[in-house]
Amino acid sequence: MGYCLAVGEFDLIRRLAPYLDVAGGQLLVGHGDDAAVLQVGDRGLCVAVDVLVEGVHFRRDLSGWGDVGWKAVAVNVSDIAAMGAAPTAVVVGLSLPPDVGDVEVEAVYAGMREACDRWGALLVGGDTVAAPVLSLAVTVLGDVAPTAAVPRSGARPGDRVVVAGALGAAAAALVQVEAGAVPDDRLLAAHRRPRALPAAGRALAAHGARAMIDVSDGLGADLGHLCEASGVAVRLRADALPVADGVAGAAGDRLWAVVCGGGEDFALAAAVPAGAADAAAAAAADADGVPAAVVGEVVRRGAGAAVVLTLPNGGTMDLDGLGYDHRHGTGDHR
Repeated sequence: MGYCLAVGEFDLIRRLAPYLDVAGGQLLVGHGDDAAVLQVGDRGLCVAVDVLVEGVHFRRDLSGWGDVGWKAVAVNVSDIAAMGAAPTAVVVGLSLPPDVGDVEVEAVYAGMREACDRWGALLVGGDTVAAPVLSLAVTVLGDVAPTAAVPRSGARPGDRVVVAGALGAAAAALVQVEAGAVPDDRLLAAHRRPRALPAAGRALAAHGARAMIDVSDGLGADLGHLCEASGVAVRLRADALPVADGVAGAAGDRLWAVVCGGGEDFALAAAVPAGAADAAAAAAADADGVPAAVVGEVVRRGAGAAVVLTLPNGGTMDLDGLGYDHRHGTGDHR
């Protein structure tokens, strides 16, 4: 049985921060980023871990067993991508309820194998344990030059915001499911088998990205984390966002809440010096074959909202906190 506590996911993370090591010595990037980076010889070792839980991150009626395995790898490769790194190896902790048999487990591993092959990572093993609910705790290791890792904390006023990857598809599919409609196959595919963008991440890093984050919880929430880490604010243009095909029809009058707050996009959002932003967007698009665009600007942090979207009609929408909270299993689609 699931349960919720009074504090949300990010409040809990802040409360745990005093127990965690911060950057220093061999730890190049510590708590508060998409992945940790440790100095190992002359290289940077990236380490990212995510847990996928049935009923929170996937549903058996919407995803096949292979989809579950693929997604468990993809969401972690996306964190490695946000550091400008290349994925190298994957280990998994698999918790199995009594109704999941050997055939299903093999299908999960086949999905992980496909994802590892897609992104050039080794699937090297892990652990399996009996549990009351199905979950996968996947750790992905990555490689990056120690000075090339891109944290969340480097954005500066005047930088441009580049987004690589289409937005809104997975969330729009779930909107259709919640409404009792048959979901668009294009949209549902984004929920079942999300696409990580490590090549685009490396392209953005090569073009001078000063801060980067993967868009897993929603563009508003994730850019909010980047703004908090960098001490800045962001102003976005709705008409510049790379919205996935089919999202507008599925989302209806909730379009911008779904696009900016639905989560599970696994796009990349980066702060890039103004003079390099157009080239960075083009390189990211070419690297992974996805839409990419300059969608806004980094500004000085003031008293107002950190992340604001200018709508096509000239109005504005405050995106602070708009996103998915894994602690409570809900998204804020205002």
